[in-house]
Amino acid sequence: MLSTFTFTRLSPTHIKKHFNCNDPDLNEFFHDEADLYLKHLLAVTYIFESTDKTIGFFCVHNDKISIKEAKSPSFWQKRVCENVPHPKRMKSFPAVKIGRLGIHGDYQSLGFGSAILDFIKIFFLEKNKTGCKFITVDAYNKENVLSFYEKNGFKYLTDEKQDADKNGIIKTRLMFYDLNRLITS
Repeated sequence: MLSTFTFTRLSPTHIKKHFNCNDPDLNEFFHDEADLYLKHLLAVTYIFESTDKTIGFFCVHNDKISIKEAKSPSFWQKRVCENVPHPKRMKSFPAVKIGRLGIHGDYQSLGFGSAILDFIKIFFLEKNKTGCKFITVDAYNKENVLSFYEKNGFKYLTDEKQDADKNGIIKTRLMFYDLNRLITS
């Protein structure tokens, strides 16, 4: 599905093509902030393009997940550490975070989001230069967004109370995907 498009790592000289995913926050990030994140070494953005538009993009940066964030110590041991040899179990693990993921409005609900997530999983499994066991995301706390990540194999690391801000509002949910699932499956 994605092989018919050009895959590019955003560079300071890259001229971005038209993109509108119908989400002002994601549009603003792509058009105005992705270059700044790259310049300041905060995140790297990757783009899928056709001849005339940006089909989708994702940005990633380093992350970790730790036992402090997990729903409970038993969840950490059973769900997070399930594929780690016992002597190697740690209180935190290296991860890469999907900071932003956007699909052009013309290509939404056609499987491109899932295709990009599959691409990210393989990309970090095969091009994993420093060690990265998990992919994480702070998913918008919207039913369609959460079900999208669930459908793509992501699990909740925290419970809703942990994700709530000081006013009890839940803007995002911390989710993770274990890349080891691709090795053992």
